[in-house]
Amino acid sequence: MVADFWHRNNCTVLYAEQRGQNNSDGEYMGFGLTERFDCLDWVKYMNSRFGTALPVWLCGVSMGATTVLMTAGLDLPENVHGIIADCGFTSPGAIWKHVAEKNLHISYGLRSAVADAMCRRKILMGADDYSTVDALRAAKVPVMFIHGTDDRFVPISMTYENYLACASPRELLVVPGADHGMSYYLEKEKYEEQVLDFWHKYS
Repeated sequence: MVADFWHRNNCTVLYAEQRGQNNSDGEYMGFGLTERFDCLDWVKYMNSRFGTALPVWLCGVSMGATTVLMTAGLDLPENVHGIIADCGFTSPGAIWKHVAEKNLHISYGLRSAVADAMCRRKILMGADDYSTVDALRAAKVPVMFIHGTDDRFVPISMTYENYLACASPRELLVVPGADHGMSYYLEKEKYEEQVLDFWHKYS
């Protein structure tokens, strides 16, 4: 999601680069498994700066979406009003399997055990130890799911799976023809309208 969209709607934006990426600390990415705890820390940081009277929304695209969805399973501060997740995957193991078999056309079979072992060694969690589905079954804040029908990286079926698992109020925006992370750019007006409707409903 474009930060300018939120700025134009009078929001303060904390734009975070996740661990192990670009200028952030951390040697390894956790594909949401570890970043969910970082996300909770970002909320606590915002509350320490601005107080708890302001509503907080957790928003992300791709792995950012997976991160905020996994954060839904944590004990969130009361001023977290909702989550907006654009094309998130369900777990590291699930997306690795999909990319290997559908995009790279290789068997994931034995590679899954190697990938899981490396994951446990580097971030002390297995690739399928936790998922967005696990988190969403315990979700207490409203969630808006967004996905493009032509996503060639994260299949839209993962968003459907997340949507069905969500225990809290939920909404779904499907953008016909949109590839991975491109829903906003393909249907900007519709995207902004539905996100703002969701936002105003639960603010």
